[in-house]
Amino acid sequence: MVVGMRQLALYALLSSTTIDAATLTQAVPGTAAWWDAGQPGGLLGAGDLPLASWNVTGNALRDFSGNGRNLLPFSAHSSTGRPQGVPHLSGLLGGAGYPVTGSGLLQPALDPATGWQVPASQARASSAWTLYLVWSRPNWRQGTGIDTQPITLLSIGSQPVLQVDSKGGSGRLVLFPGSGQFVASTAIARRHSHSILIRYSPTAGADLWLDHAQVAHAVPWSTGGQSGPVLLLYNGATNGAAQCWLHEAAEWTRSLSDADVEAVLAYAGRWVRGPRKGIYLLFNGQSNAINYTLNDGAGALLARGIAWHTGALACNVLATTGAAASHTMASGHGIYATSSGYPGSFVSDPGDGSDPSTWALGADGLAVQQAVASMPAEDRVDIRAIIWPWNETDSLRTYSERTTFRAAALRYLSLLRTSLGDADNRIPLIWWNPIPYGTTDGMLMHREVVESIAADQTQRVVIGNIQTSDSNPRGSSWDPATGIVTGGDFAHRDGLDNQRFARLASPIVARALVSAGFADSFANIPNAIPRSGGPTIVHAYRQSSTTLVVTIAHDAGTDLKIPRQAASGAGFAVMDGGTPANPGTIVPAVSCARLDATHLLLVLQSALRNASAACRLYYPYGSVQIGRGNAVTDNFSGVAKPDGWNAADLGTDWDIDCPLAATFSGITLSDTYL
Repeated sequence: MVVGMRQLALYALLSSTTIDAATLTQAVPGTAAWWDAGQPGGLLGAGDLPLASWNVTGNALRDFSGNGRNLLPFSAHSSTGRPQGVPHLSGLLGGAGYPVTGSGLLQPALDPATGWQVPASQARASSAWTLYLVWSRPNWRQGTGIDTQPITLLSIGSQPVLQVDSKGGSGRLVLFPGSGQFVASTAIARRHSHSILIRYSPTAGADLWLDHAQVAHAVPWSTGGQSGPVLLLYNGATNGAAQCWLHEAAEWTRSLSDADVEAVLAYAGRWVRGPRKGIYLLFNGQSNAINYTLNDGAGALLARGIAWHTGALACNVLATTGAAASHTMASGHGIYATSSGYPGSFVSDPGDGSDPSTWALGADGLAVQQAVASMPAEDRVDIRAIIWPWNETDSLRTYSERTTFRAAALRYLSLLRTSLGDADNRIPLIWWNPIPYGTTDGMLMHREVVESIAADQTQRVVIGNIQTSDSNPRGSSWDPATGIVTGGDFAHRDGLDNQRFARLASPIVARALVSAGFADSFANIPNAIPRSGGPTIVHAYRQSSTTLVVTIAHDAGTDLKIPRQAASGAGFAVMDGGTPANPGTIVPAVSCARLDATHLLLVLQSALRNASAACRLYYPYGSVQIGRGNAVTDNFSGVAKPDGWNAADLGTDWDIDCPLAATFSGITLSDTYL
């Protein structure tokens, strides 16, 4: 913002990506204690040393004031939870909390029995003090037996000082709950991030600011001299935790001046505050989708990665099987029944030759509809993406079924979106490039259908994984040195590959949600983060009858890697004449070498006989399995990431190279070099 005379000013503080240990103490001198969990170093581990990475448990929150008053875990139980730092909870800034696992709990689930204690605090009814707190609530209170009771943000002794309504309440922020309570707001959302500043003195009472606005003035505290432990996000009772993330807090042993209050309010603008969003993923599919979501944890990984990339506060998965009348996945079931005898009734083919665009939901489709309808309405509106890790028996169809299959898939998607109340195709469908299972005909058909539907922007269909053939049979033996795999269940993908698929798909799905307007604290994702999921083949030059030069366009990487069996040409093949419906001779590659950052040299097993215009390069052809670690990849893991945007914050397994995309319909060879 230009204010004149060539002077610049900020209309708001920029979001911080680092801890400046002097920022708050410079803004307000005499800070008695200050805790900032916005970066991993705000949490202390063994030996009271700052942690260097996220998702690691610590012992306390570091006091940046220099007064040595570290914020400690507190519980009414004999043992307390250990705090963990989590990234991207408020823009690029993180927070600390006590994540737990448990069946039936919405994610993230937080410990109901642990909060925080302010050490050596002088805050009480008989003294002057000021407290500042920034927190996020990802879900209603849950799993406590007292889920409908308010959550306590601040308590002194056994007296709650500040509370927020939970499920069943009216969104109130209540100061001094009880007979003399003051309702400071009725606009607190289910999921939210907020800051409060409470200034108190025995003579003037309490002033309260919510975010940037004053919402209470001179409210008396009639407690009869209450004193005792000062607790944050906990009321001191069994299961009395607020189940919130703590971002930042500070204490002053005086009633701050108006100027000091203004300084704190301006400083708190570094946080994303207000109502926040949750993301629910709806999974459809067959046995591989069941393995992906229920057995391998890949669905939860995908949801977590999407939340990190969109800045969402909560993420959950709807993926069920087994119940005849209510399920989202059915082993072996296609979108509709196959001629080879495999069932499928997500849409029902009446067998009368009617246009698939007129078909109705079948038993599977109605079961999905019921599973969605059974969700609480407030969770159902959080469904932000439909995920199809799905092809299997649909890839056993004949190539001639292409038109019917495409129309049936679109019909089911339309009916599914209608059941979600999505009349304008806003909820994206995420499909993957088919896994290596099915007939050659079926695989060629399926890939072409996925490609053609994704190309129609009005359908909002996104290919989340552009390569899945670089995976192993479930339960197989794999040599990581050579990439050679033996044994296993060829029809199903290995759990490690499903998890890798989820990590690779996360930024792609997140971008689809941002485009649809479903992002939370991020308005966009940096261009340096993958946009399509990896490099793609854009040209194939026929250098000779046995050699091809393949041109690659990069996504977020800058160079090419040729690991393990990739050097032997694994997956590359040329259809020498013919068409997908009537294939010519398939000539595999026997070697692949990097020429430069955007070109590969392929050597074929035998000479091509047809003209270049009659030959197509495939990667891979049909149901050929490339195998884990054998795909050409980019170098994304080694590329510098923008500050705050290294997915390794989620774990080292998230910083990975992206595979070369599969060819959906083949690349026609050219006699011109590009």
